[in-house]
Amino acid sequence: MGAVFAIFAGMYYWIGKMTGLSYPDALSRVHFWTMFVGVNLTFFPQHFLGLAGMPRRIPDYPDAYAGWNSVSSLGSMISAFSALLFI
Repeated sequence: MGAVFAIFAGMYYWIGKMTGLSYPDALSRVHFWTMFVGVNLTFFPQHFLGLAGMPRRIPDYPDAYAGWNSVSSLGSMISAFSALLFI
């Protein structure tokens, strides 16, 4: 996800030079922080799931992992909302 943050930073920098219009500063800060929280909520719980023994690349998982998977799903929804803020 570091590359995605770099792409957004490049867009914030270059959009003013390409169009002559600047991106709203307050909206860009809201976008950054919501994306930051969403990405960390998406991927950080996966560490706990791995330590708990959840196998990777399976279509269905046991109910014991549902809590952390729900947190991870919430994080991906926050990231998707943040991407909509960018547009």
